Amino acid sequence: MKILLVHPRLSVKGGGERVAIHSIMAATRSGHEISLLTEELDEAGFEDFYGCSGLFNKIHRSYYPAFKPIFGPRGLLYQRLIYNWFQIRRAASVETYDLVLSTQDIAYVPSTRVPAVQYCYFTEYFSHRATHQASPTWRIYYRPATVYYFDRVRRVGTLLSVSDFTRGVVKNNWGRDSSTLYPPCPVEDYSEFGRVQFRENLVITIGRLVPEKRLSLFVDLARMVPRTRFVAIGSLSDMISTYFERVRQGAPGNVSFVLSPLRKVKDVLGRAMAYVHCAENEHFGITIVEAMAAGCVPIVHDSGGPREIVNEDVGFRWRDLRTAADCISKLSHDDELRQRLSVAAAARAKRFSPEMFESKMLKLFEYYERR
Repeated sequence: MKILLVHPRLSVKGGGERVAIHSIMAATRSGHEISLLTEELDEAGFEDFYGCSGLFNKIHRSYYPAFKPIFGPRGLLYQRLIYNWFQIRRAASVETYDLVLSTQDIAYVPSTRVPAVQYCYFTEYFSHRATHQASPTWRIYYRPATVYYFDRVRRVGTLLSVSDFTRGVVKNNWGRDSSTLYPPCPVEDYSEFGRVQFRENLVITIGRLVPEKRLSLFVDLARMVPRTRFVAIGSLSDMISTYFERVRQGAPGNVSFVLSPLRKVKDVLGRAMAYVHCAENEHFGITIVEAMAAGCVPIVHDSGGPREIVNEDVGFRWRDLRTAADCISKLSHDDELRQRLSVAAAARAKRFSPEMFESKMLKLFEYYERR
């Protein structure tokens, strides 16, 4: 079977890119011919970052120039949609395929009669809709994009959701059912740390240092547990440097920040006793699974996808900071409890392994091959 995998912004280097990688691996291992359609990128750097040496040699590649706005920030959404629609339409018309697999935004599904599968993280990327719901200006601005998104939804035969939570959002926003397929998490990269028994009185959080990750709550939590060290690891964008600086300057002395990708400092997971996740209604949370694989006890906000990852056998869920603070104090004073939850967390993390993802993706390919 010939499969076209569409993932324009492969250079983002996030969880969605892991979905693309392991979809490719599942397809090639089962003998399918796969073509990748994406913007130009540094292949060697990508393979080094994800540890997937030789990945691009196994597939056909169709690259087009990376998007650059012509009119500055004005109408950026529409500039990107139009640009990618044109590039994808042109590239997808060159060959004939049996299946299209889109592992990024559904807006990038090409106009074709070929069966299409979409992996869903969010239903849309209209940021102002959530923050300016009452604004008629933004409703008017997003109306054409909304019509376009629904047109793409109608073209997709199978929707896959990153979590049951996302499945509910897809059903509510798009009126379509989907199947939950948890993303591939690199649990083996951290399994060596999962066997570490001694842990420091250290709590960490990992992720992009942006407002939606609610780093300020992590800092507030550190202030409530002054005898415990807190470390925030993440990447920083120039667009949100003001937010980060404000949080950093107001942080107490037991908080430190590491501006680095996790892969460069992942040994800290082997020293920390707990991992705190502050984001609300996160659609999944790969960093939670990575921390669990390394033996950290997860303490996550009781909402969204993290509710499906963390149960009472492996960690804690919270809705107010006092509860989260009490959980940290409990772990720091009860090493037997900490060790028991640590072992259970590492074991549960294996349920979200790349192997689990690939086996289910293979069944999907087999279904379309039989049609």
